[in-house]
Amino acid sequence: MSDDHTTPADWCLHPRLKADSFPIFDHGRLQFRLINDRRFVWTLIVPMHPGAEQLHRLPPDWRNEALAGLQALSETLEYLYHPDRLNTGAIGNLVDQLHLHCVVRFGDDPAWPGVVWGAGEREPMKPIELLARIQPIAAGLGDALARNSERTA
Repeated sequence: MSDDHTTPADWCLHPRLKADSFPIFDHGRLQFRLINDRRFVWTLIVPMHPGAEQLHRLPPDWRNEALAGLQALSETLEYLYHPDRLNTGAIGNLVDQLHLHCVVRFGDDPAWPGVVWGAGEREPMKPIELLARIQPIAAGLGDALARNSERTA
């Protein structure tokens, strides 16, 4: 996958990701999203690169940006939730558009010790619940991204 002047303006979010999640915010060439399921704090990072399907096939600068975003998101979720585990992955079996999962896990969550994918019925949140979950993640993630960019400047 080449970097031939690819811009986020040429990109659109996969319909399934759009239906299953809500935006936290866009930062650089990444979109951070929250899966709408009250049982889990389940976030996504979607590089806004048209046609991106595999992390290792992203141009190096895009891949580095995605991994820096994953670092910032992981730090944020760890700080906010103090999980037993933080699961990350880029599976892509159902949705081929590249997206990285970052899921807060606890030993007493409904899917433990298995994976969250396909675990029971999704429990959608009400708008006020979504807002209450998104706001602290957005604030913490903004701070973490700013700290990380200061370190690399």
